This record gives sequence, C-alpha cells and structure tokens, in this order.
Amino acid sequence: MTQSIDVEKLAKLSRLTLSEAEAAQAKERLLDLLKLMENLKELDLKEVQPMVADAASSLREDLPMQGFSSEQAFMNAPQEENHHFAIPKVI
Repeated sequence: MTQSIDVEKLAKLSRLTLSEAEAAQAKERLLDLLKLMENLKELDLKEVQPMVADAASSLREDLPMQGFSSEQAFMNAPQEENHHFAIPKVI
C-alpha cells in the first residue's frame, strides 16, 4: 500500500516551520507509523475480549487554576481584533 503524506500541509495546519530535512524525517516517521497501523489490521482478534477501563479511576480532582492571560490566549491565533479571535465570515 502506498501512502501519500503532505508534510507541508500538516506543518501549516500545525503552525510549524520545518526545514527540508525535518520535513523529510517527519514524512519518514509518519510512513513508518502508518505501516505499523497496517500490521495491526492483520491480527486475528476474534477471540480477544474488549478491555474496559474504569473512567472514574482516571479522573483527577477538579481544582481551580489560573487561566491564560490575553497575550497567551492570542499568541498563536491567526488574527485577533479587539481582544477577540477573528475568523472568516460564514454565511
């Protein structure tokens, strides 16, 4: 199976700047990951019972925490207007 991965598009969506060498390395790693996922499809799991975790045991106590400053909140925003996230108009 041949996979096509557009690393430049993924980097842009992730707001990452990658050199050509980093992009090539990222593509190679992503392709390796996809190969591993394909290997999982080959396993016969008909006799394996699904595992169920107790979600309540993994929850942490809800404690008040300090929020982000305006500067931190808008740091990676593509656009900001009057302390609001600016998004394209959708009709």
